[in-house]
Amino acid sequence: MRRRIAFPFLTLPDDAIDFGNWMIGDPEHPLVAASDTLENWDYARDLQVFSTVNLKWDLVAEALELPIDEILLDISLFTGTGSGVLPRRRRLVFQHKAIANSGAIQVSSTIPGGYLSGRLLLELQISLLAPLNSGGRLSPKERGARLWQNRHDILIEDGGDSRFPIEAANFNELFKGKPQQFSPWYLHWQRGSMRSDFSGTVRLYMNTEFKEISERFTNGDRATLQAIMGDVVSQMIESYFSDDQLEDLNECDIGSVGSQIRKWLDLAFPGKTIENISALKNHNPGEFRACILASTDVGESE
Repeated sequence: MRRRIAFPFLTLPDDAIDFGNWMIGDPEHPLVAASDTLENWDYARDLQVFSTVNLKWDLVAEALELPIDEILLDISLFTGTGSGVLPRRRRLVFQHKAIANSGAIQVSSTIPGGYLSGRLLLELQISLLAPLNSGGRLSPKERGARLWQNRHDILIEDGGDSRFPIEAANFNELFKGKPQQFSPWYLHWQRGSMRSDFSGTVRLYMNTEFKEISERFTNGDRATLQAIMGDVVSQMIESYFSDDQLEDLNECDIGSVGSQIRKWLDLAFPGKTIENISALKNHNPGEFRACILASTDVGESE
């Protein structure tokens, strides 16, 4: 689904692009429409993804206020994967240069099964290659200016993980008169049993009044994601350790709060026992926080 962001330059409206549905399946076999979950999959199987893009060039030129015969666009497909709430690996798997009045473009890539883990994020982007410093006052003028985007997130074989519910909101309206009104983000979580459902218990709110931070988060800016998710993960892990008697996270069902915290602990403190981690938190809180922050780094695009 395309996210709507107020860019400082003209972008492409959805009606300027005929975009086919995402199709997915085994290579050299009939593909099916991609849903939010891919079931009955194992890591020995590769996956093929496919779609089509057909640009309505008259509408493209009109929307961007650029000469139609000078427009050159880049169409790129990125994939992300990795267990947890954010894809931990991201790479470019398809790229095509489109000139005016070119026909429909077939976007296709085979994703090795060994690369996949937990989820598959498909991110199709259209950006400007040419012309530069041309057109109207609000026309895009820099190479790589993002003009359109479509994202589809697929949980693989239930992925063993819960989706992280995220909602953009105006805090001046939603939290008026409350402490979180002036916070750039807010983790809503009423602490209960570690066995409670993660997706129904936890929600991250992004404050749209902080436009630059919200936009960076939406666009997947590495440092912004790391800072925000580091804070979120720290809050939930530290809350778990605040109990005098800790629940056994290994007994928590997949999709529960405890199961997700267990995964975060494994990422941040590989090979450490709960007792080791608790001792580190109490005696060296700086290192404890640094380990968590480092584990939420989504990495550079490959």
